[in-house]
Amino acid sequence: MDHPFFSFDIPFASFSPSHWWTLGVFVLILALTIRVGQKLSPAQNLWLGRAIAIFLSITVVVFSWIHSANGLFNYKVDLPLSICNLFALLAPLLFWQPNFRRFEVIYFLVLCGTFQAMLTPDLYAGFPSYGFFKYWIVHGGLVVLVIHHLLAFQLIPQANGMVRTFIWLNLYLLALVPVNLILGANYFYMMEKPINPSILDYFGDWPFYILVCEVLAMGFFAIAYVPIVLGKKYFAEAVTITTGEPTDR
Repeated sequence: MDHPFFSFDIPFASFSPSHWWTLGVFVLILALTIRVGQKLSPAQNLWLGRAIAIFLSITVVVFSWIHSANGLFNYKVDLPLSICNLFALLAPLLFWQPNFRRFEVIYFLVLCGTFQAMLTPDLYAGFPSYGFFKYWIVHGGLVVLVIHHLLAFQLIPQANGMVRTFIWLNLYLLALVPVNLILGANYFYMMEKPINPSILDYFGDWPFYILVCEVLAMGFFAIAYVPIVLGKKYFAEAVTITTGEPTDR
């Protein structure tokens, strides 16, 4: 394991060439996925989404295995408890069959949290480390998967979905508090802000940035809803997927 791929000591800098190149690759993959999805049948799109979901889940498992083999796995930071890692690990279950209510919550969380994590990464391993690839596959892959489901199955979030997402998010945060206290961890940055620069740096010290995030969460959800409002006239009528349930219910 002397290859740089297995190193976790390569530094990463936000807005460095590797950051910009990675974002460029993400845009290309997203555009290609959208283009391919337009040419596929609903059944074919279903299997495309499933393939992406399985790939994301395997990525999380393989990363954990490599990290453990390197003797670096730390339960305080490496358990898949962040929204991004949790969604990626459970992606085959979450995306195996399109479900409007479930997708609606995932849409707002991914478009607000995961996409922001791509713009201001909390990443400690640079290219070509396996940690670098895992981070971008998980975050970029989730965004691609969500947008693919949105367009392929016309799972169009509704305005009241922002409230449901806010409730589910806070229930999850409450569940993480005892976990963080028991493990001495900082999952979801409930105990302190990330070391690398992020949007949380503008929200004050702990615990004020958590309160600010609570207030701003609905605002971010509203921003994520803007593309839905602007693009509604381009969506066709809601279709019926293989379950026989309308996707707009």
